[in-house]
Amino acid sequence: MTPALPRDARRMFSRAARLDFLDGLGISVGQRHVAIAHLGKRLSSVSLQHWTVAALPPQDQAEARAEELARVVAGFVSANGIGADRCHLSLPRGVALLSRLVLPAAARDDLRQVVDFEADRALPMPRAELYWDFLVREAGEKLDVLVVAAPRKVVADHLAALEKAGVHPRSVTITPIALLDLVAFATRGEGAPVAALVDDGGVIELDFVAGNALRTSHLLRPAEVSTPAACERIMAEEAKTAVASDPQLYAWRAGADAAALLGAAEGSLPEEILSRGPEFARRLDGVLSAPDGFYDAPDPTLLPAIGTALGAVREDTAGLNLLPPEERRVGDEGAPVLTFLLASLLVLATLGWLGTAIWKDARNLGILHDRMAELEPQVRQVHHDEDEAKATRDRLKILTQGDQRKIAVLLRELTEVIPEDAYLSTFRVRNDRVELEGFARSASDLVPLLEKSKHFRNAQFTSPVTKVQNNQERFSLTTEIEE
Repeated sequence: MTPALPRDARRMFSRAARLDFLDGLGISVGQRHVAIAHLGKRLSSVSLQHWTVAALPPQDQAEARAEELARVVAGFVSANGIGADRCHLSLPRGVALLSRLVLPAAARDDLRQVVDFEADRALPMPRAELYWDFLVREAGEKLDVLVVAAPRKVVADHLAALEKAGVHPRSVTITPIALLDLVAFATRGEGAPVAALVDDGGVIELDFVAGNALRTSHLLRPAEVSTPAACERIMAEEAKTAVASDPQLYAWRAGADAAALLGAAEGSLPEEILSRGPEFARRLDGVLSAPDGFYDAPDPTLLPAIGTALGAVREDTAGLNLLPPEERRVGDEGAPVLTFLLASLLVLATLGWLGTAIWKDARNLGILHDRMAELEPQVRQVHHDEDEAKATRDRLKILTQGDQRKIAVLLRELTEVIPEDAYLSTFRVRNDRVELEGFARSASDLVPLLEKSKHFRNAQFTSPVTKVQNNQERFSLTTEIEE
């Protein structure tokens, strides 16, 4: 088994694999605004080069909203001379449908099929009307799966507006996931807890990120802002635990209603962390360079746009994309810098080898003759040992012929016992026990069938039965061999 790389080595290799010369555009659409961030990446250095935040008409004015979105984006791209080939889009939390699934760890091997099967139950709308994707987080012996979906029409309307501006996004996500990517980038994957509370046109969004995962995301109506009981209900218990255990939790707020909510939530979110938004900005300042003065008073509504743009320059962590594979726009990526570095090393190594090949051949030929003379007695001994090993194998073959006949009997018995709608993918015989893995229409029927056989006893499952495609069940069981 190959040993795992140390954490620092894995982090260094991950950073080296992302070396690039790229420019990326992140467009974050909110309830009543659009924020745009243009990032430049040179090797591993990422910088914020241009940005803007502009108001949008309310969502009930769809036509005017689409026209204003196209105008703002087109003006931003034109004014700054930006190539919009690498563009990612994030939509407001209000258009998204979030659902969590808790699955056994055994489902990891067929995770896509399992989530696809459970999505019909988890999503409140038919999947044909949705774009969706999911994130996975290990939670002990379980898998915490966050299913994120958005109506196809909403996504299509935004893409159509950007098409008018000459921009073609490669990825579509939502603002909480953009925040998750931003936090992971700012903390270099350390998973520091971050709470974001922003008033966007009268709709307050509360997002809590910790452990490189989106733990909770809520939208609050203005009527809930002044209700302490509602604040206590929506504040996740794990957020309180993180506040108590991790003094590095950051929070930022924007808007009068957001400030009122934090005041009403006294006891749920301690007041001493409410001033740490600037601390997070300074943490971000260490990994994302920006013009002078930007971090003195950063606009919280711009942060999701920066998180969205990180995906455009290959610095995202979540990797969530609501667009299905067949609708994702893929352009020429160009070879990453790491490829050029490795190619250069290969050329240098090849030149060095060619320069010394003739000298090494002559030198090695003389050494080879000398070594052959020295090794001749050992070669004779090896041939003698090979003859003895062959004789030993012949004796072992005679001794194990009975086991082979026994296995043949067990295989023939399993062929007769297992139904025709089931099949095995694994068959092992270990210490008078048989281990079976495979697929069946009804895995629970296999145990009594094996018990009836004169060759098996004490049949039992070794892991939970999981559903897969075509109404099949995946099973893993063991049974003792009846002597």
